[in-house]
Amino acid sequence: MMPDRYYRAGPSAPSPRMTRRASLLFGRVRVLGTVPPARRRWRRTLRAGLFWTALGLGAATISYALSLDMAARSLGFDRKFAELFFALIPIPPLALGVHGLALALRLRAASALADRTASYLAEHLPEGYVVVPHYAPRDGADDEVPMVVIGPPGVLVIEPRDEAGEVLCYDDNWYRKQKYGVGRRFHGPSPSQRARWNAARVRGDISVDPAHTPVEPVVVFVTAHIADVSRSSVTAIEGLPAIVDRLVRGPSDPVRVAV
Repeated sequence: MMPDRYYRAGPSAPSPRMTRRASLLFGRVRVLGTVPPARRRWRRTLRAGLFWTALGLGAATISYALSLDMAARSLGFDRKFAELFFALIPIPPLALGVHGLALALRLRAASALADRTASYLAEHLPEGYVVVPHYAPRDGADDEVPMVVIGPPGVLVIEPRDEAGEVLCYDDNWYRKQKYGVGRRFHGPSPSQRARWNAARVRGDISVDPAHTPVEPVVVFVTAHIADVSRSSVTAIEGLPAIVDRLVRGPSDPVRVAV
C-alpha cells in the first residue's frame, strides 16, 4: 500500500484500464518521497530566522546593559568607539533574522498553495493518477519540487502560482499586467525556468527514457488571467480545472494558454 504521506488520486494500485507503460511508471511512484512537514524548507528558514532574531535581541540587550566605561577600559577603546562598537553588534544578526522571517513567510505561502493545489487535483483527477506534493529530489538541493503528477500520459511537474490580475511573459521574464503597460516583474526566480529546472531534477531521479515517458514542466496560475505567454519556454495554464482537463484529455492546441 502506498504510504499515507502521498496524496492519492484513485486506488493505491494500478487500475486495470491503465496502459502497460503507465502501470510501470506507477510502480516508480513508490520510491518518490515527499518532504515531511517538519522538514520543509519554510520551517527550517523560520527556525533560522528566529535564531538570528533572538541572537540580535540578546546582543542588543547586553549592549544596553553594559557599562560603557568599563567595557571601553576592558577593550582598550575610547569610550566613543566602544559606544559605536556595541551599537553596531546587534545589527547583522537582526538583519539576518528579519530577512529569514520574511523569506519563511513567502515559502510558507508557497507551501500552502502547493497543498491546496494537490488536494484539488487528488479530488478531481480520475483513477490512475497520483499526485506527489512537496517532492524531495535526490540532488541534495534545499528547494523542493512543489508537485509531481504521474499518470497514463507521463509525468507532469507543476509550478503553482497565486498571482492576481493579468500576467504575461517575455523570454521567461514574467510580469503583472497593469492598466498602463507592463507592471512589476515577478519576485524571485522565473516560474518557467524554475519549472524546467524541477522537471530536469525529477527526470534525473526516475531515470526514464524521454522518448517513451515524457516529463513535462507546467506553470499553473490558480487565480490570475493569462494575457500573453507565447514567449514562455514552458506551457502556462490558467486555472486548476484547465490542468485537470489537460491531464485527462491532453493538449488541445499548440498555444501555451489553457482557459
